[in-house]
Amino acid sequence: MARDIQMIAKEREIVNNTIRSFFSSRGYIEVETPIVVRSPGMEPNLVPFETTVIEPDKTCHAVALITSPEYSMKKLLGLGMDKIFTLTKVFRNEEELGLSTGSGSSTHNPEFTMLEWYQQGADYQTCMDETEALVKAVCPNLPPDPFRRIRIVDLFAQAGLDLEHLEHVGDDTDSDAFHRSFLNKIEPNLGVDPVFVYDYPIYQASLSRLTADGKYGERFELYVDGLELCNAFTELTDVDEQRRRFIEEAEERRALGKTVFPLDEELLRLLPNIQNPSYGNALGIDRLHMIAFGAKSIEDVMLFPAGKLFL
Repeated sequence: MARDIQMIAKEREIVNNTIRSFFSSRGYIEVETPIVVRSPGMEPNLVPFETTVIEPDKTCHAVALITSPEYSMKKLLGLGMDKIFTLTKVFRNEEELGLSTGSGSSTHNPEFTMLEWYQQGADYQTCMDETEALVKAVCPNLPPDPFRRIRIVDLFAQAGLDLEHLEHVGDDTDSDAFHRSFLNKIEPNLGVDPVFVYDYPIYQASLSRLTADGKYGERFELYVDGLELCNAFTELTDVDEQRRRFIEEAEERRALGKTVFPLDEELLRLLPNIQNPSYGNALGIDRLHMIAFGAKSIEDVMLFPAGKLFL
């Protein structure tokens, strides 16, 4: 049975108000970032919505909708802001449209709401503390116990897998082998209670700083009842390393036949201005809403889910 839309709207108001109050009390400034950009991201696994900006003289600019506000947020750090957050719509193509399709995912929607926040002068361990405090503030229904924390390499070892020697099938990349193993052997066994999974292998390091031994990325994800809720890093501030990773991801996108967007040179120019350490976190508001109010499907926390918009 469909949930009452007034109830959904009221619940979302409570979630958003709690988030804003939480960050305001900690000295953060709420910012707005662009949704239409030239460089929406280089992640090989993501497919942005592409479009064209047309000037009155018919000059055309190839652009896309953001998959995350990350690049813009880090530019603001590079311009001197030190504690910022945003609540914004983000867009990812080739996502399931939801349960109304009959076979879609109950936790995905091509348009969804994301919270991102950043702080200069602290690392991902501090970010875990802050993330736990935020989630508990929004979801008082969760157990009061501290959230469990476990390194990826130890999770794999518990499942009888060697993270350094995962099985590859066909032309698998290391990331392909990791994702398949994680989805099939790790994620289903994370349990109900909240757990931080951290220190990802280098090929999963994305925009994160490396650990002191250089073997892992200072990255974590939070899972609640088996649902991935956020993705966070100690931010990479080495511009040469960041350029190298962008180029590497661009080549992987090209090999997959996906659009290769231009490198964001403004981000690269501002990156050295960011303190080391600094952290950032991207958290899905729709999934947080689900956890806070016991919803089982993302459709139950959206007023206009894609599964109903496009059928």
